[in-house]
Amino acid sequence: MKKRLPLAALSAGLTLAEPLRRADGVLLLPRGALLTERHLALFPVWGIEAVAIVRGDDSATAAGAGPDGCDAPDEAQALEDFQADPETLAAVDALLRPRFVHAALSEAVMSRLYALRLPRAARLLARRGPAALAPLGPVPPESLPPLPDGPAPGPMALIESDPKLTSLPDVFVRINEVLNDAHSTAKEAAEVIGKDTSLSAKLLTVVNSAFYGFPVKVDTLSRAVTIVGSRQLTTLALGISVISIFKDLPGCLVDMRSFWKHSISCGVVASALAGPDTEMDVERLFVAGLLHDVGRLVLYRSLPRHAAHTLALARAEGILLRDAERRTLGFDHATLAGMLLRKWRFPESLEKAVRHHHGGPTHMGMALPAIVHTADVVTAALGLGSSGEAYVPPLSPVAWNTVGLAPDRITDVVAAADVQIEDIIKAFLPGDV
Repeated sequence: MKKRLPLAALSAGLTLAEPLRRADGVLLLPRGALLTERHLALFPVWGIEAVAIVRGDDSATAAGAGPDGCDAPDEAQALEDFQADPETLAAVDALLRPRFVHAALSEAVMSRLYALRLPRAARLLARRGPAALAPLGPVPPESLPPLPDGPAPGPMALIESDPKLTSLPDVFVRINEVLNDAHSTAKEAAEVIGKDTSLSAKLLTVVNSAFYGFPVKVDTLSRAVTIVGSRQLTTLALGISVISIFKDLPGCLVDMRSFWKHSISCGVVASALAGPDTEMDVERLFVAGLLHDVGRLVLYRSLPRHAAHTLALARAEGILLRDAERRTLGFDHATLAGMLLRKWRFPESLEKAVRHHHGGPTHMGMALPAIVHTADVVTAALGLGSSGEAYVPPLSPVAWNTVGLAPDRITDVVAAADVQIEDIIKAFLPGDV
């Protein structure tokens, strides 16, 4: 016996009475699977509106149990369970509002994002103490690090002066060749990716994470290529391989764990924003979000004194970091990143998404730049890492219209992204993040 329940009536521990499939026929969960909190968070992204469960089923996982039946709650569940007292929320509100000075909290989307951030910040404060949410005080102008004499080099000169950006690892070059070859095969893709064991392990971790939500474990690259698709997995591999190029950056200007947490989160949110019916590859959306701020890494490594001045200038004048970059350098990190991806022969759609994620109305009317822009704002608003920006950027109304979501859907997007982000970050940044 079975009964069909809408999402609002579901709870963890119920048993599926029939296989659960996506609109395109892809199997998501087999018959007999027990629903978990992770599944419930992912259903809106998968486009699931109701499921058939075993009638009279009163089985349930233990309160707070994760998907493996363990007692400890995961991060997403802990966020949901945490309750802060009004006095604490008021104190956190006073600390948070200066970070949202450039964001229009009167707008429905930003208002909802702020309401989501407030309890998260309170929980973080309770768990890690005052250092977790330091006041955003001004930087005295006289304390700005001095700029080197003479103008800064242009973006292309900067790229070509760094051997690590022009002499790329062989595996990176080969992956790019496979991706740009319309006649490449799934076998070739698996062979090329398999030459880098670290990259292969990270890819399989992502494929087996909540980002895809496959019901069975994918334990080989050839199987991953078959299930995900050759070009999709190769795009994902190309984006992930970039991380190793910047692994030796000094930490004096930016916390690299925080940087990659922001970047990974932006990629996941970008994929979630597109929804289940998108015609765009979720891998391309993820990589665009993952690499949207990679230009800042070039600045931190190649122009550390300029970057230090820019970071301090943004705080001293209360302006967005991208505006401080343009004033100091004559270009911003997005332009630099776009030129870098073109140099690396990334697909043009990825290059444009990264280059124009802070663009004007024209570019915000294009799907990929608009999604990455919105994902960047959502990620910053939720406080998921940082690439150096102290403030939450404003959300372009044109971009939000292009994304095409109702404001109340942002809560579903964030709930689904929370589950996916947690899985991927554990693979990329082991330890407490």
